[in-house]
Amino acid sequence: MTSLKQSLKFAALGLAAVAAAVGLSTALPQPTQAQTGLTIFGGVEPEYRLGYLIDFNTPYSTNARYYLNIMRTKLPRDVISLEIDYPDTFNEIGGRINPDKIELRSGDWRGGEAIPLKVVDLYPDENRIEIIPEEPIPANTSLVVVLSDVRNPRRYGYHYFNLRMMYQGDVINQYTGTWPLEIATDNNQRTR
Repeated sequence: MTSLKQSLKFAALGLAAVAAAVGLSTALPQPTQAQTGLTIFGGVEPEYRLGYLIDFNTPYSTNARYYLNIMRTKLPRDVISLEIDYPDTFNEIGGRINPDKIELRSGDWRGGEAIPLKVVDLYPDENRIEIIPEEPIPANTSLVVVLSDVRNPRRYGYHYFNLRMMYQGDVINQYTGTWPLEIATDNNQRTR
């Protein structure tokens, strides 16, 4: 029994040493900061993973369309604003988001009826999108954030887009979840 425990211990230490030697991260992503990269033994916790769909998902596509789904269970109260942050690497390797082609839809998948928006601001220096609807979005509503005419980065990679929402009566945004987007895959991508 002791030799089995020792073997397992050495195997675990060996795997950790290999991961450190090649520069892989074994840490979980922090919900307060967007990031990209390879994570082993981790990733987005299932309760925070958000589904998405990408059309025209090829490297350097200038007409990619991202459908970022938000399940109704993520809206326990009325929502007055949404904030999405994304990693520096998205811009650094050629990705661009068109602020004039951002919309919010009710429903899931690709969404249904458009929700009127008061403000859509893109802060490229901060890698942040702010969306404020004209009216608070009712609790238990499924939503889709649609980013059209996106220029994909020139290389394949995972890019973590984080969502924060401000609920009616709150004064700060609360972390809601993360879309672990697999971008520039040479095909349409869908996750749930």
